[in-house]
Amino acid sequence: MDRYANLFILSLFTLLTSCYPEAHRQESTPLNDQAIRTVADEVSSQQYQDYQLDIESMGQGLYGGQKYDMGYRNRDFHLENGPSKGNSEACLYIQDAFRGMGLKLSLQGEYINVIGEITGTISPENIYIIGAHYDHIGGDRPGGDDNASGTAGVLEAARVLSGYQFESSIRFIAFNAEEDGLLGSRDYVKNHVIPEGERIVGMINLDLILRPGSDRDSLYIIDAELEARSSHQASWNWALAFRQAALDYVPSLVVDENLIDGVSSSDNDSFLEQGIPAFLVIENSDPDWGEANPYVHHYEDASDRRANNPDSSGGASYNYEFAADITRTAVALLAQEAVILSGDQ
Repeated sequence: MDRYANLFILSLFTLLTSCYPEAHRQESTPLNDQAIRTVADEVSSQQYQDYQLDIESMGQGLYGGQKYDMGYRNRDFHLENGPSKGNSEACLYIQDAFRGMGLKLSLQGEYINVIGEITGTISPENIYIIGAHYDHIGGDRPGGDDNASGTAGVLEAARVLSGYQFESSIRFIAFNAEEDGLLGSRDYVKNHVIPEGERIVGMINLDLILRPGSDRDSLYIIDAELEARSSHQASWNWALAFRQAALDYVPSLVVDENLIDGVSSSDNDSFLEQGIPAFLVIENSDPDWGEANPYVHHYEDASDRRANNPDSSGGASYNYEFAADITRTAVALLAQEAVILSGDQ
């Protein structure tokens, strides 16, 4: 192979690796580090809790008024009948929150995904997503952890990041109908992202981030678990970047050094199915997940019910600072990778 062929291959390799989303290697300077740390520190555990309690309360008309009052808390999306009153109330709340933050607001698809966007000022075609599902299942099931917790994280991340400008675009998405088979996120990817030819550099999915620990084992380590796929190197590296962001900017958050490899059964799978880097952040992992938190999809999954009982046998309960730390880490990673430029204030 002659010298010119070698130069051509080297140039092609450099071009591909500079564009390939698995790299996630934004150059860091002390000034950038301080800016990222500053924006991450703006995440408020109290504001996060306010969002979580509001989302958990949907279905009683406390936000939207009498026409959204079901007489109990519920955010179910019916495959045949469409959204419940509580689901629609949550949709309204999220729209108003994004609008109040000055984000570019849109609704997408038959399942009514709610999207807020900060459009990048230099490379807007590069898009980062942080998402969570806002629906739950039928009956009096508030879904305080599943998934008012993740939705609150997306709202708090949006609140903080909306005060800044970035080189790349950042989207905040509340997906619907996750409990029915990831319908909202699959619709978004297949009927919006793919047809539009969008370049999603990385997606962070928050699902069940509020109740770490185990009812079965009082010595269970309190940490965040990450789920990605080793068969998709870009997603694996993207998850590792989250873990590194915690080490760099949110040392109070312990992230399990062992990534969970496989299918998550949450909205990140919809992106991975189409080759888009994505990972899940969750409070506990398989195989002990069901035993650690028996209240998922249950009447008791609420801040004022048994799921949030510090006197339980294992001592597990809602931990708002833990969830806020997960949100801080996501904010730091997005500020780093989308490249924070300045504040709007």
